[in-house]
Amino acid sequence: MNRAQTNSIFSALIGVSLMFGLNVAARAQPGSSLVGDWSGESICVGEIGACHDEQVVYHISVDAADATKVKIGADKIVDGKPDFMGDMLLKYDAARNTLIGNLEGPRFRGVWEFTVKGNMIWGTLSLLPEKRIVRQIRVTKNQSTATMTAMTNHATGTFEVKLTPQDDQPADPSMGRMTIDKQWSGDITGTSKGQMLTGGDVKTGSAGYVAMEKFTGTVKGHKGSFIFQHSATMTAGKGDLTITVVPSSGTEELKGITGKLTIKIEGGKHFYDFEYALP
Repeated sequence: MNRAQTNSIFSALIGVSLMFGLNVAARAQPGSSLVGDWSGESICVGEIGACHDEQVVYHISVDAADATKVKIGADKIVDGKPDFMGDMLLKYDAARNTLIGNLEGPRFRGVWEFTVKGNMIWGTLSLLPEKRIVRQIRVTKNQSTATMTAMTNHATGTFEVKLTPQDDQPADPSMGRMTIDKQWSGDITGTSKGQMLTGGDVKTGSAGYVAMEKFTGTVKGHKGSFIFQHSATMTAGKGDLTITVVPSSGTEELKGITGKLTIKIEGGKHFYDFEYALP
């Protein structure tokens, strides 16, 4: 490989690293760990009118423009069903891990004060002006819906693939690049195009490849596109292949799609099983 090729690859790697770093920083915005559903209990303290202990679910969201602004949509559980009580508008202090906001009602004025620690939030409601604690709240974060929901959707069928070696392959025969063209049929219909990088020597029984492949078409009638990411190794003839959907790559009716693809080759024909979930 000459110096120009080395510099080109090095520059590309720096660009990818910077993009990845920016993505990580975006995901790590203050307050992002609060977003989701939290369940627990709200317990009455002392004697205050018709106060009742409650099982609660808090739906927490963070303002996209200001991570210190947090909204909690509060449900109480009545006969096993959620009953919406209202929204709390709170200020999040990331340094202190606190959420504080005012309660303004026709009969009472008060202040909500919460402390966040990992996947647990506990706090109080105090009435003003005496600042007397009348409720104690403790909630824990629910496992995300995406994690809780098994990928029970399956799309199956066959595909035809054409791999075309590219003219820009290096002089080193252990390295290669190919384009991918696929035609899908069955539960998935459409086409995909991609790029594959290979390394090793299959004659020895050990090699590997990585690839990115963009699909456009329908998945069980849902129209759009998304990107598959491939990673494969073969060691002494034993293969290990992983194909997953690149996060947030889905468009149109396939927006938000997640999943993994398995491939089986029988009689020279490619069969697929796509296990996936849609929001």
